[in-house]
Amino acid sequence: MKRLLLLLLLLTSLVPSMRAQGPCVNTPNSGACFQAYDAITGQLLVGTLCAGRPVRLRDCSGRALDPAQVYYRQASTIVCSGFTDTTTTFTPTTPGPLIITQNTQGSGAGTQGIIFSRPFEVKSTPPPTFTLTTCAPGFVQVTITDTNYDQYLVQVGNDAPVPAARNTPVTYPANGPATVSVIGRYAQAQNNLCAGTATRSFTPLPPPQRPALRSLTVQGSSAEFQFGSLQPEYLYSLQVADAAAPGGYRTVAPVAGNLTSFTLSNTPLPGCYRLLLQDACQPSVASASSFVLCSVALTATAQNGRNLLRWTSEATGSYTLSRTEGSTTVQLSVPAGTTQYIDTAVTCGLTYRYRVSLTMGTTSSVSNEASVTTTSTLAPATPLLTASFNLRNQVELTAMVPRSPGGGQLTYLRNGQELRATAARTVRDSLVTPNTAEPLCYAVRFLDACGNRSADSAPVCPVLLDARAANDEGTTIRLNWTALRGPTASAPVSYRVITLSPTNTELSRVLVNGLTYLDLQPPQDQQVVRYRVEATGGGLPTSAPSSFSNVASVARQVKVFVPTAFTPNGDGLNDVLELKGRYLDNFRFTIIDRNGQQVFQATSRTQTWDGRIGTAAPAPGAYVWRFEATDQQGKRLVQHGTVTIIR
Repeated sequence: MKRLLLLLLLLTSLVPSMRAQGPCVNTPNSGACFQAYDAITGQLLVGTLCAGRPVRLRDCSGRALDPAQVYYRQASTIVCSGFTDTTTTFTPTTPGPLIITQNTQGSGAGTQGIIFSRPFEVKSTPPPTFTLTTCAPGFVQVTITDTNYDQYLVQVGNDAPVPAARNTPVTYPANGPATVSVIGRYAQAQNNLCAGTATRSFTPLPPPQRPALRSLTVQGSSAEFQFGSLQPEYLYSLQVADAAAPGGYRTVAPVAGNLTSFTLSNTPLPGCYRLLLQDACQPSVASASSFVLCSVALTATAQNGRNLLRWTSEATGSYTLSRTEGSTTVQLSVPAGTTQYIDTAVTCGLTYRYRVSLTMGTTSSVSNEASVTTTSTLAPATPLLTASFNLRNQVELTAMVPRSPGGGQLTYLRNGQELRATAARTVRDSLVTPNTAEPLCYAVRFLDACGNRSADSAPVCPVLLDARAANDEGTTIRLNWTALRGPTASAPVSYRVITLSPTNTELSRVLVNGLTYLDLQPPQDQQVVRYRVEATGGGLPTSAPSSFSNVASVARQVKVFVPTAFTPNGDGLNDVLELKGRYLDNFRFTIIDRNGQQVFQATSRTQTWDGRIGTAAPAPGAYVWRFEATDQQGKRLVQHGTVTIIR
């Protein structure tokens, strides 16, 4: 019998058509039988095998078969040839349909072998895929995205696994370890042998904090929002109050949790806004909103040299108003509770930009920028003019135009005649020769940018000072000056006489009554004595409370005294020739003998001549001297004479 089976198998392998008498088919009623078991647990497997898990095959026909003549093959269809493997344990690797075919001996001697097959489905067990979203503290959301299994379980931490459906977000309590496991299995697999597990850990979210909406600034049709630090683990949305929306607020934009500022284009204005925090799992349960911040709407209109500002807001608080001209911004004081302001400190023809800021606790809302060009048909205010001499004897004129610190045109007048037309608020009149006998008065008028002309200012007349020596030697000096006429002619004026050094350092200051002063002690070490008069009062403004006169100088004559003779005989009396005089600061003194040779020269009063020429003893006789000096005013002085040496 054994030989017959081996012969039949050999013939079958050589000629496939000889495997059976008829076509190669399964013979389920032939008495042939085998079962599949899980090789690890020994469980009977019916219809389903697990990829990667070993399977053991066992004959169940009840016949006394020789194990060495029982063959198995695995393929996608029934196979009738190639039976050489008698191994009863194998591990499926490829998911999909699998047919296991058994080839055993026939029922009697000389009979052909029996072909018996059973179909199975091999299932893969990959880790199931899922998404994990951390929620507010104590919760986690799981969404199964896997498509391999038909049954799933979710286990959070050490809690018991619970069934779950794919593509359905479910929020679970998460009070234990921060891990989530998803188990996938097949309904037709016995005892859940074919199952896959995926585990992921997560970090619980920190407790949600109420967001802080710090500021709102309107920029045209957009608005810029500033936030306090946000929590990037949560979701944020910017909302505007809307009575028609559920809960009274409508979301206008999502806000990323890593931002501290956000600009919203085409902002619904006016509006009241809040920043809403929500978690990604239960937005209706875990949420917190900031305090509400409302926009401020500002309008600006020009009204005859003044700008009218009005603003509105649905919120209440304290307001501040700013005005910008060019690159200069100033804050304007706004009375509490007011919603309008009239700006009078403006100049006709200039354009101004305004903003209003509403402060509510630690938050602020800044309005749109309102721009307006000031217009008027009214005459501008009369300017105020001051006049004062500088140390270079130039008259400096300063005009102050109320509510017009710049712009427009000023026409300066000297003694009724036009001096200069300019926009400058300060000019110098350098073509002036002060003379107390000739009046010197100035005025100014203003033409604003709208073409309106002011009245002429009150005339102002600076002090004109004259100084003269009161005696031949100039040891006393008489000062006379004209009265100051300030912006207010009737206001009293006080005068002080100031003595100056050649470098304009103030040496002394004397309060004087009247318009004249006799200086009985002018500086004795100055050849040229310089004075100016300071006048205060007369309606001069606090920004320029003094007006100065021209600088008047008195030049006293340089004098030198040279003796006619001296006796260099060593008796201690009149032994040397020395110079005497006053204001001998810049000079050269030269002595020449009868041969025309220079025998002595001095440039300082400390230098003296003992009559010697070199090392030779003094030679009696007459000598010629020459004195050359330049005084402090640059005038040159030359004197000649003779001196005699007497033995």
